[in-house]
Amino acid sequence: MSQGSGPRYSSQPAASSPEAHEDEALLIELERCGLVIGRSQPMRQIATLIRQVAAFPTTTVLLQGESGTGKEVIAYAIHALSGGSARQFVAINCAAIPETLLETELFGVEAGAYTDARVTRDGYLARADGGTLFLDEIASMPLVLQSKLLRFLETRSFRRVGGTTEIQVRLRVISASNVDLATAVARKEFREDLFYRLKVFTIHIPPLREHPEDIAPLVEYFLRQQLGEEGRPRRLSPEALALLERYSWPGNVRELRSVVQHGQIMCEGDEIRVEHLPAYLQSACSSALQRLLELKEQLHLPPEGINLEEFLAEIEQRFVCEALERCNYNQVRAAALLGLSRDQLRYRLTRVGTGRGRQHR
Repeated sequence: MSQGSGPRYSSQPAASSPEAHEDEALLIELERCGLVIGRSQPMRQIATLIRQVAAFPTTTVLLQGESGTGKEVIAYAIHALSGGSARQFVAINCAAIPETLLETELFGVEAGAYTDARVTRDGYLARADGGTLFLDEIASMPLVLQSKLLRFLETRSFRRVGGTTEIQVRLRVISASNVDLATAVARKEFREDLFYRLKVFTIHIPPLREHPEDIAPLVEYFLRQQLGEEGRPRRLSPEALALLERYSWPGNVRELRSVVQHGQIMCEGDEIRVEHLPAYLQSACSSALQRLLELKEQLHLPPEGINLEEFLAEIEQRFVCEALERCNYNQVRAAALLGLSRDQLRYRLTRVGTGRGRQHR
């Protein structure tokens, strides 16, 4: 997921339902605005949620997902499709601002509140009036400040630090966290009452490894971005793309962008090849390939021979079952673990079965 000038890659075949057509049109519109979130089924579901919540411009939204999954892009997409899109989108990273400054940055400060406060200054809440306030890494907010944010969410009014006047604003608050807030609540690290105020509408953003089919369009988008900066067209070789699709992406889309930029720097021609990609990524994929080769070395044809069709079917069924169990029967994740698309996994499920009667997602 990324933000900038939109890509021009072909879309997937249109779905049949009116809602699917709406989501397809929404994805195209977001891409036209440079908000690339992908075309996979998980991201289409997120597009549906974006479309639904955008119609309610003051509804509080919570975005949950690993670091680098594109939470700010999703937040801006909600803002852009809301009635306040012509107003400010104000983003604040709660972990990047010292605790002693976060309150004044958020609420503003009245002149004379403390020694260095020579003039009255608005905070992020006032600047976002009519638009959207995006609170990234909300779990890092100190507990004392959490109580003040809770009061604001309940009253939609606040006072500047050192002030006595209540200031009323109308805006949407979108918060994001790369840690599970429910777990933070259980550990007494986050206020339970604030958690429930923030999670009025929750969107869970999947890690990139769960929708590897979006890697190709995201890479194309990043390459087009670089074209604008450098004026030099480039493409990714099929072998390099295959390597990217096998990698697990712990840093998600943010890491993918860095890898593409690295390839752009290392490549002197028109095609980014495997040798232009970071060494750590090549090594990680080589290790996975080495494990596969070691597995192959353990297989030998017995003297009496085998029924090859039955043997291969048994191996395939075993790996499919294990992948599904390891991924809690999530087909997207299991397919990624096996290096397959979701359609390829579904085909194998109908062909070899799983040995279980459990319903798969």
